[in-house]
Amino acid sequence: MKKNKKEKNKRFLIFGAAILIFLALFLPAYFFYHVREARSSAFAKETEKPLLVHTLVVHQENQETELVLPSFLDAINITPIWARTNGYLTDWLVDIGDKVKQGDLLATIDTPDVDQEVVQAEGDLAAAIARESIARVTEERGTELFQLNPDAISREELDQMIAAHDQSLADIQAANGRVNRFRYLQGFKNLYAPFDGTIIERDIDIGSLITAGSTLAAQQMFQIAKSDILRAFVNVPQNYFHMIQDGMEAEITVPQFPKKIFTGRINRNAGALDPLARTLLTQVNIDNKKGELLPGLYTEVKFKFKPEKGTGNFIVPIEAVIFRTGPALVALVDKDNTVHLKEVKIGRDYGAKVEIVEGLSDGDEIVNPATDRIKNGMEIKRVIQTQRNRTRGV
Repeated sequence: MKKNKKEKNKRFLIFGAAILIFLALFLPAYFFYHVREARSSAFAKETEKPLLVHTLVVHQENQETELVLPSFLDAINITPIWARTNGYLTDWLVDIGDKVKQGDLLATIDTPDVDQEVVQAEGDLAAAIARESIARVTEERGTELFQLNPDAISREELDQMIAAHDQSLADIQAANGRVNRFRYLQGFKNLYAPFDGTIIERDIDIGSLITAGSTLAAQQMFQIAKSDILRAFVNVPQNYFHMIQDGMEAEITVPQFPKKIFTGRINRNAGALDPLARTLLTQVNIDNKKGELLPGLYTEVKFKFKPEKGTGNFIVPIEAVIFRTGPALVALVDKDNTVHLKEVKIGRDYGAKVEIVEGLSDGDEIVNPATDRIKNGMEIKRVIQTQRNRTRGV
């Protein structure tokens, strides 16, 4: 009897433990299932509501585009001055910073070697003249004798006399050329300014050995610059090259004159883009008759481009453009608050903003910012509708 009772209690405990295990496994799963269902239902209800977005009304650009490029100032004429004859410097008459006029004497050179060459060339010329005199007399006598008695002298001998005289005349011409050449080199004893300007470099001193030419073996004597007009060379990016026109005005600023703007004008451009940098080399001339600016100064050149009529260009924030696989898109909003994704073409990139050159019309309303939740054909609800500020500041 006791044994049966123990067996019943044992079976009861086993059954109770099984129920507890079942409840421990089933109740958490049942709870999480209902929580997930509740969340899914809430998310479905939430997605059924129109998405709240900010929108932006865009208008065609009507402000000037500014392009600022770094550069430096260079003189309109700047050249090194080299010697044209060999010798030793006897004196220099100008130094750095001196203003000179075209034809002013800059330095004098002693040319003993050239002087000796002149003496020798003149001697060779005198000898050639003496030989010509003898050859001329010989030719005249031979011709007269041949005319009186052809048997007294052969025709061959007479031709040789004539040729000797012609040779002597050629020798005189060659000797005279050598004399003129060395006298011409003697003329470079004095060094003159090639144009009005300022001496910006002096590389010689009294007693310096002067070598003619402009190679590494020769020494530059002076450098002169004409700075009443200065040049600034800038590399204009490809996006702007078609706007560059000769005569276009540019603003020149120098850090040392923060409150002053100098005026320059485009003088010329290279007419071809650099194939590596995709830039157009452009020269801007600046009037510097007052001498306020100096060659070598760092400067910034600002161009202002007027908007091109009928281009339909727009400047929009970068976050309003959707970049996914394929072309760039914007989210257009129609009167029914429905989104339509439209392909656009990007122009210039200003960093925080970009230029749209195709795909938009004046007065279009777009989503800004356009997040990944924006889908084609979805309904939205505007939070704030803003009018784009027309002040560039890009």
